[in-house]
Amino acid sequence: MRSRRIAIQTGLLALLFVAWALRTATVTLQSMWIDEVMALFFTRGTFTETLHTIVRPEHNGPLFYLLLFWWRHLVGDSDFAVRYLSVLFSVLTLPLLYQLARRLLTERTAALALGLAAFSPFTLWFAQEAKMYALHMWAATTSTLALLEAFRKGRWWRWVCYAVLASFTLYSHLFGGFLVLAQGVMSGILGWRRWRRWLAYGVTMALLALAHTPLLRVARNVILYYEPRDIWRYFVPLKDIARDLLGQYFYRLSYLEVTPWLLLLPAVLLVWGILALFPLRRRDAWILPVQALLPVLVFYPISYRAPVYSAKYLSAIAPAVWILAAWSAERMARLWRPLGLGAAVLGLLMVNGIARDLTDPALQRGDWRFIARYVETHEGPNDIVVISAFYCDHAFRRYYRGHSAIFPYEANPYEPESVYRGLSEQYDRMWLVLHHDQAMAPKNRLMEAADAMFPRITEQYPNAGQITMIGYQLRPTVPALSEAAHPLEVCFQNGLCLAGYRVDATALPARENLSHPPSNWLHLTLYWRRTASFDGVPFRPLVRVVDGAFNVWGGNMKRNPDLLDRYPPQDWPTDRLVEDHYDLNLNPVTPPGTYRLELSLAIEGDENRRVLLVSPPPGLPPDRWVFEDIRILP
Repeated sequence: MRSRRIAIQTGLLALLFVAWALRTATVTLQSMWIDEVMALFFTRGTFTETLHTIVRPEHNGPLFYLLLFWWRHLVGDSDFAVRYLSVLFSVLTLPLLYQLARRLLTERTAALALGLAAFSPFTLWFAQEAKMYALHMWAATTSTLALLEAFRKGRWWRWVCYAVLASFTLYSHLFGGFLVLAQGVMSGILGWRRWRRWLAYGVTMALLALAHTPLLRVARNVILYYEPRDIWRYFVPLKDIARDLLGQYFYRLSYLEVTPWLLLLPAVLLVWGILALFPLRRRDAWILPVQALLPVLVFYPISYRAPVYSAKYLSAIAPAVWILAAWSAERMARLWRPLGLGAAVLGLLMVNGIARDLTDPALQRGDWRFIARYVETHEGPNDIVVISAFYCDHAFRRYYRGHSAIFPYEANPYEPESVYRGLSEQYDRMWLVLHHDQAMAPKNRLMEAADAMFPRITEQYPNAGQITMIGYQLRPTVPALSEAAHPLEVCFQNGLCLAGYRVDATALPARENLSHPPSNWLHLTLYWRRTASFDGVPFRPLVRVVDGAFNVWGGNMKRNPDLLDRYPPQDWPTDRLVEDHYDLNLNPVTPPGTYRLELSLAIEGDENRRVLLVSPPPGLPPDRWVFEDIRILP
């Protein structure tokens, strides 16, 4: 028996270690997103300044911000350090959830519940986010466990512990109030024939209510005077809330993304888990469906007035949901062993959700690190970054180490033309960064106005367009080649000469899945010089990635109107260079190997007619220049 106990404890410790290692090893895989950066912004000042900032109702997790303030001073501001606070709370929740399940049901149920919570994509996601949700789940689990222990064993200090932990639940998120209300119903179950302890609970809650009068007033005002500011907020029907909660807690998929068959297994487990409580003599176990269901039912009528639903706001119910699913799997296995495989299948689906979240950029957070690095590696000496909202400015600055000016857009977003004209008089290029929600100015014209005024340099859409970054050429002429450019002197018979070029990568895979899947892109900058003999015949440059047999494996994107449309070559000065940008789209099935870039000038309207070179290289066609080796990686 002792050896079995040691084996069980060793297995549980191993499971906790794996959960910790998974959360820690991948904690910086994704860059911070807007909400995390704003959490840092709220806690950037002195303690008094932070306190004044976080007591506003919209900052509905003041406890987390207070902890984050001191945590940053202790460990630093790196992504790893800041997010590790959530990692700690997520890992600490697991043994507490195990103890809650073991005290209410069985040790086997507790172990299964621990596994479900450890490998839920939902818990992993919020364990790696510098927000309050990992803390909220910890507070919810701990306060329920403390309530159970206070009713079972009494003693004043246990009631003090519960009061403190219930306060943590309330201050970790405003929706924690729904769980505290549910715990009032739990007290009726736990206090059955324990009237003295129920009286102690009543005194505890009366004192708690007095201490939290300001919070109750805030909650009342939010409900009575709520005015939606976010364009994505809308009323969600109860059936969609139920679907969404199941999809999020087990797969981290919203009700709009999850398919019905995926919901069938956790739904059956949850219902069976509740029904399997009826034969039990332990009345206390009925606090689990109360915690899992009542906060949702209390919130639902409130959502008619304040439609602020999100599964993460109700994450206090998630521990009870996982325990009920584990209990159901155990009872099914006892009834007929093959039925117990449902838990294994659910576990495999959840692990698949973790793998998806760690590998699929479309389902990850907006990658501000990518945007910042792209601008750093492609910016010129006199560029400006225009950012659509102040909160996006904080996110970009966290990762940006370049030298371009940064301009958080604060003018009229529906008439930006005058702002752009002013920028075009000072800067050569503009990098316009837009966030997908655009809550500060829905349907703004920042991109449309820029498209009407300037040619595009490039466009990047990381994480399925959660962030949009468009480069624009404000002033196309430069006095000389940039230091990073390769000088050339390649002239065509129409009177144009290529004075140099710059390519952003010479070794890359053919596929990418972050910004514009499935194809990878090369960015090429050409520097043209117009001679006095330019013939004025319209043309279009064709830049292609070719193999040794001149088979095409990639080519420049067609953007209309482009630089040649807005700034025709006949208007180019002869004493300056013209900077011309191209994105080359690779064929995603390009085999690994060495390729070359090919440049030709096609007559407008007929790609088969090409402008000849003045001095064609020997052994090559007279109408194309081949340069720069490009290595396609496996």
